[in-house]
Amino acid sequence: MVGAVRTKEKCPKCGGSFEGEPLRCSSCFTTPKRYFVDFSWPGQGRIKLYSDQQGYPLDSWERASRLLSTIRYEIDQGKFDPREYIRREFKALKCDNYLLEWLKRQESRNGRQEISLGYLKFAQMIVRKYLTPLLGDKDIREIREGQIEDFRDALPSSLKPKTVANIMGLLSKILRDAYRRRDIAYLPEMPRIEVGEPVTEWISLEEQEAVLAHVPDPVFKAFFLFLMKQGVRPSEARALRWEDLNLKKGRVVIQAAMDGEKYRSCTKEKDVRYLPMHPKVQEVLKGLPRSIGGFVFVYNGKPLSKKLVIDAWNRAAKGARLRITCYQGTRHSLASQAINRGVSERVIGKMLGHKCVASTRRYAKLSTETLKAVWAEEDLSPVRPQKDIDKR
Repeated sequence: MVGAVRTKEKCPKCGGSFEGEPLRCSSCFTTPKRYFVDFSWPGQGRIKLYSDQQGYPLDSWERASRLLSTIRYEIDQGKFDPREYIRREFKALKCDNYLLEWLKRQESRNGRQEISLGYLKFAQMIVRKYLTPLLGDKDIREIREGQIEDFRDALPSSLKPKTVANIMGLLSKILRDAYRRRDIAYLPEMPRIEVGEPVTEWISLEEQEAVLAHVPDPVFKAFFLFLMKQGVRPSEARALRWEDLNLKKGRVVIQAAMDGEKYRSCTKEKDVRYLPMHPKVQEVLKGLPRSIGGFVFVYNGKPLSKKLVIDAWNRAAKGARLRITCYQGTRHSLASQAINRGVSERVIGKMLGHKCVASTRRYAKLSTETLKAVWAEEDLSPVRPQKDIDKR
C-alpha cells in the first residue's frame, strides 16, 4: 500500500502549501486544521478517508497518522475493508447519532456542575421531540441554511414564538459545538426568530403581605419573606445554609443553588453575591430552628423541594385571591417595587445578580400610577360633558 497524510488547505497567512512530516508551512510555521489519509488499494483504486474509525474528522496530524498506521496494520493482518470506514463515518455524523453523543457530553457537563439539570432535561426533550424526528436522517456536515429554514417551517404551528426561539437556539448551540470540535467545516447562519417582550406580572407590598397571611407554616412563611425581600431565586434560597448567614451584622452570602433536588455549590450565573439582610428577614430567621443538615429552610429534616414550594405558594396566592407565580410574586415584584421607588436599574441588577441591565429591565416594570408623573403639571380632574357645562 502506498499512502500518506495530506491536506487540501493552504497556509492562511501566505497562501503557500503545507509540506513535511508533520505538515507545516515552511515560511509561516502554521499547520492545517483538517487532514485526510490518501492511499491506493488493489481493486478499489485511490481512497481518501477524512474521518477516523469512530467517524470523527481528522483535525490533527497525530489523529491522521494514527489512522494511517491502523490501516497499514489491518492490511498486514488481512482485515482491512475500506467500506467499513465509510459506513462508520456516515453513521457517527448522521444527525440522530450525533445528537445522542452530544447529549452524552451534556450529561457529563451536568455531572461537573457546568450546566443545570433543568437545562439538561430541556435539551433532552428538544432533541427527542423535535430535532431527531425532523433532522435525524441527515448528515450533520451537510446541514445548510435551507435545511434549517425547512426545519423551522416544519415545527408545529401551535408552538409559541418563544418556544420556537428556544428550539432554534439549542440547534444553534449544537452546530456551534460541532464547528468548534471541527466535526463540521461550515457553520450555517441561523434564521432570526422575532419574540415579543413577555408580559411580566408583579404585585405590591400590600398584596405580598396578603399572600404571607395565608401561609400557616412558619418555615414556608420565612422562606417566602426571604424571597420577597432579598430577591434571590427560589433555587438559591432552598440551598441556603446557616453558615451563609451573619445574623448579627445582617448579611447573607448567595453562593449555591439547588439543581432540581440536588445541592449545587454554585449559582445559575456562577457568581457569589454578598447582600444586606432586610430587618424583617433578620428577625424571622432568628426564630427558625437549626436543622442537623445545616440548611436554613427545611421540611421533615430536608431542604424544601421545588414541588412543596410551588404548592405552598399557589395555596397562599389563591387564598389572597391573586393569580401570580412564586417567581413573579417575589423576585419580579421586588424589582418592580424598587424601580417605582426610583431605585436605579444598576443597583437593582446588583441585588438580583444580573449580568446585564437588559435582564433587570425585563423584570422591573413601572406601575401605571408612576407613569402618571408625565401629567404632573396637568389638572387631572374628570372632564365634564359639554351639556353639563351648558346648563350652568
